[in-house]
Amino acid sequence: MKRLLMTLPLLFALPACESLDTAFGANEMPAREVVVLGRTWTVTQEAPPEFEGGPATWSAIRDNNNLNPYGKPVARRTPQAIQALTQATGCQIVPGTLSQNTWAKYYAKMRC
Repeated sequence: MKRLLMTLPLLFALPACESLDTAFGANEMPAREVVVLGRTWTVTQEAPPEFEGGPATWSAIRDNNNLNPYGKPVARRTPQAIQALTQATGCQIVPGTLSQNTWAKYYAKMRC
């Protein structure tokens, strides 16, 4: 009985967690997967445009190839990220806005 009473609040909290994403303005755009040079890239919209008609920030991250040592040959990530972002969005990168963090996740502002 005690265990049931402890898990009961969790059952009510789970639906609330799902509604938090939309309440705090989470991504409305679903993640898009594109293949560039045999590698899968996941492209998502990070932030809505700052002002009407302004560029939106998108991010791209490459899969780890499932740590397959016999996978596709090594290729530079930055040209692949540029191609993945343009393929997934159909837009062009605003010059000077492409950046990368320490986890190899690329961010860029896109203008359509």
